[in-house]
Amino acid sequence: MATATQGRPRSRIEELSRAKQVPPGFLEDRRSVYWVDYVPPRPGPSGTTEIIATPRVSELARHRSPHRSWKGDRPTPIWAVSDHAKNAPTTERIMVLSRHKSVHADHKGERTPYMNVSSNARTATATQRVEQLAEPKTRVDRFGTEETEWGQYFSPSQHAMQAGPRERTEQLAQAKPYHNQFRDERPVQWEVGNNALNAIATLRLQQLARPRSRTMIKDDFDPYKIAPSAKRARCTPRLEELCVPLPRKVRPKK
Repeated sequence: MATATQGRPRSRIEELSRAKQVPPGFLEDRRSVYWVDYVPPRPGPSGTTEIIATPRVSELARHRSPHRSWKGDRPTPIWAVSDHAKNAPTTERIMVLSRHKSVHADHKGERTPYMNVSSNARTATATQRVEQLAEPKTRVDRFGTEETEWGQYFSPSQHAMQAGPRERTEQLAQAKPYHNQFRDERPVQWEVGNNALNAIATLRLQQLARPRSRTMIKDDFDPYKIAPSAKRARCTPRLEELCVPLPRKVRPKK
């Protein structure tokens, strides 16, 4: 029987019924969070926990070595200068950079407050325009009633003073009159007329002024109930014509 089973090929059900193989390196779940895979290290004879570090951990634990060209801080800010540094030759570029900034070619120093006035300035004669500008303003020019802000007069011409207004100008110059039915503001207090005091309300006004009695109120009123006449209503031919949509907006269904 076993030989016959081994000789025939396995069916699909037999392949699916086989247990899934455990991959290599599989670690089974811990029975508890407090379960450990190995015994933790304990203190040695000296009272401290001794752990053997790996080569990589030992390499990372080493301190960083300084650079080969690094020199420590000088013990004092005062040190001896070597003879070679004292007698070092100076290049042409350093000589150019060491020069102070020169003054501009057109620079002139501060002028002394005491100066000599030239003979031409002392014997100079003012022109007619300078003398005209040097004259002070007269009192009439400064306080004139018809002057502009620049002190200039613009008096009207003789033709403008003798000109007469036209008929249209006089018509536009007239003040706008009040309306025929215009009434001035009434005083705050006024007398009430006898007609208003002795007026009698009409029957319709008395009916509208009466408050609504409680007998007219219907407690069983339903605002959502449709009247039978509204249910049997038929629309007129004109309403049916207006309800038809426009032909240009009607399109067949797809």
